[in-house]
Formats: sequence, C-alpha cells, structure tokens
Amino acid sequence: MGDGQMAGGELCKTPLHGEHRDLGGKLVPFGGWEMPLQYAPGILAEHEAVRTAAGLFDVSHMGRYEVSGPGCFGFTNFLVTNNVAKLDPGRLLYTPICNEKGGVLDDVTAYRFEDRVLVVVNASNRARIWEWMTQQSREWDGDAVVLTDRSDELAQIALQGPKAQEVVLGRIGADIDSVGYYHFVETDLFGVPALVSRNGYTGEDGFEIYFPAKSAVALWRDLLSAGQSLGIVPAGLGARDTLRLEMAYCLYGNELSPEISPIEAGLGWTVKQKRKDPFIAQPVLTRQKAEGTRRRLVGFQTEGRRLPRTGQDVYAADEKIGIVTSGCFSPSLGHGIGLALVGADHAVPGATFEVDVRGTRVAAVLVDTPFYKDGTHR
Repeated sequence: MGDGQMAGGELCKTPLHGEHRDLGGKLVPFGGWEMPLQYAPGILAEHEAVRTAAGLFDVSHMGRYEVSGPGCFGFTNFLVTNNVAKLDPGRLLYTPICNEKGGVLDDVTAYRFEDRVLVVVNASNRARIWEWMTQQSREWDGDAVVLTDRSDELAQIALQGPKAQEVVLGRIGADIDSVGYYHFVETDLFGVPALVSRNGYTGEDGFEIYFPAKSAVALWRDLLSAGQSLGIVPAGLGARDTLRLEMAYCLYGNELSPEISPIEAGLGWTVKQKRKDPFIAQPVLTRQKAEGTRRRLVGFQTEGRRLPRTGQDVYAADEKIGIVTSGCFSPSLGHGIGLALVGADHAVPGATFEVDVRGTRVAAVLVDTPFYKDGTHR
C-alpha cells in the first residue's frame, strides 16, 4: 500500500512480521508500519554484532519504484540531483529528490539496469514520492516513461557487517567478491532469484537484497541459519539508528526535509550542478553551492551521562544558534554524539557550544565526521 498505512489507520506489516514476533522483537510504529525496534539481546548487542560480525535487518517497508520506457534515464535524471545517466548498468547511487525550492522530498538509491531504473525510497515517503514521480511524468516532455510500483511484489533485507560476505559465500550464484561498493548483481541466493547490491546504512561491508516477497520467510531463515556460527543476529530500528549516526548518515525527517536542502545537510557532493541536462531545483542548488548557506549540518560530541536528542536547542553563550537533528550514546565510542543544524558562522572546526538537554546546558564540541572511522565498507 503506497502510503504504508492501511485503511482505518491500521499499521502495515512486512512479509517478515511474523518472524519478528516469533523472535521476540519489540514491535513499534514506524512510518505507518509495525517494525522491530530491537530483539531480546537489546540495541547495544545488536549494534556490536553488526560492527564485529553481521546483523540482518528487515527493510521491506521501503518503497521500490521502477522507471522504464525509452525515456527512463532522462526522466530519472530530471528527478534527482545526482547523475544516474553516468552510471554503467550494474551500478547504483545515492541521491536526494528535491522540490523546486531545493528542499529534500526524500533521499533515495537509484539502481541502473540496461533498460530501466529502480528507485528505492524511504518508508515514510512512499506516497509522497510516488505522487511526485507520477505528477512529473505527466508533465515530462521527453521520451515516454512507465512507472511501476514494485513495493509489495518485492521484499528487501539488509545484511550488514564485516562477516556479511562469509554468510553468503557458497550460497550465492555469483562471484560476490567481484561486486564492488555501490555495484549490484542479479543472481540467486539460496535458490531464490535476487538482486544483491553491496551498500548499506551502517558503515560496514554488506548487502541490500531484493527478492520476491513470497520467499521472504525462507530466505530470512536461511541467512540466519547460515550465519549462526559467525555470530549473525537479527537487528532492529534501534541499532540501525545508532549505527548510521556513528557514520553521520542523514535520516529523513531529521537531517533532511522539504525545508532543508542537500547543501545545508552536507550533501553537496550529490548535487551535480554542471550536468548538461537540467534537473529540478538546479538553479537554487547551484546558487547555494556558489554562495553558501545560512546554516550547515555539523557533527558534535558530548561527555557525561546527559545525552543529546533530536529537537534540542543548541546555544553559543546565550544565543540560540541551531537545533539537534539527531543524537545518541555511541556504543562504539562510549560517549554522546549528534548532528545539529547550526548557523554557518558557528560551523567551524573545534567550535564549542552547548546543548539544552532537558533544561541543563551540556558542553559540546564540533568534530569531524564520520564519528566512527573503523568501518569495513569498501
């Protein structure tokens, strides 16, 4: 269901919902879906497993939209700020989709096939992006395109961790070692036809795996069984958030929104303003890259027991200079970390400021990102 919400407000469930329940997952609402926040061992144990062995995440709640037809590459390139047209088949990229004012509607991955593109969107934005793509296709004056929603047809699992490749070796019908970072292969895994791409949201080596939804339970169980001796664990949204924040990866709704541009969010590298073909928001974002922006996303760390959280105010002396977009205790580093959107004048290396943590000012210092620098991603 395109908006991730059933009629009457009932939460949607992925094909693996029963597995999460049977594994003791703590199920919570997320973007219109009922998803596991954590399993019995807890977030810290799941986080550690991904950093040292492997974790298995259900990300089937994300949207999967296929763009085909003779105009598929030109149309997709018009939608995104990055450059899909430069990709060879078998490669993917990360890119924002922006509105005309330069605000981010979603951050997506785009997979380049010989004759089509698969656009993978965040669960909370499934309806927004489908409607946006449909609207833009009606106004598109290039070669014809066909949009197909494959979200319900396909399931999606993320296998992440330094031992992720060991889990699939001997069970996959391809030379997975030859599949580089941000490359993918169409093959079979445990006899199931699958698209396997080497990328993820944790900073570790690993794969995003797409396959028929009807095979979800069998493949999930096979992966957990194959990785049991290696230390694989099922992992939920909690560990996914701490892992991505240690890498300073943006989360939609926190670091990105229709009111925040990719330049402000530190994603200027995804905005290819010198492309020959135009894209939505190109004039606005080109100007921002040239002139700078009034605010910038920065990383910071804190010490002590009081931890930064989303929405807390940031101060320099008595002046409010911004807001925390994400914050947590870093399991890998042992102290508080966060991302904040602050005035550009304060976004300088080594700058100090304070975070208002429930009425108490907590000292913070701006640091380079990623916070965690020992990830195994290729």
